[in-house]
Amino acid sequence: MNHSEILKRIEDKITRLGAIRHDLEAQVNRLKEENASLYRINKELLSQVDELEEKNRELTNSHSLQPAVQDEFRTATKQRINDLVKEIDECLSLLNK
Repeated sequence: MNHSEILKRIEDKITRLGAIRHDLEAQVNRLKEENASLYRINKELLSQVDELEEKNRELTNSHSLQPAVQDEFRTATKQRINDLVKEIDECLSLLNK
């Protein structure tokens, strides 16, 4: 192999590495944006959980509801909290990837 062929191969490899670097930088930027979005969603969900837990405490302490209605609402509230916690866990799982 002569020098010009070697130089051509090196130039081709440098060009490919540049394209790969560009693609990886774009992927990193996309993942950073996705990560920031997931953090925002997670923060909102945590806020919702806090609000629902507070409402649940207030309703639990309230004796104005009939026992059957209170149990039904408590069950629905607990289910909603569980659903939100599950969503938060999924978000955290995605953030940890």
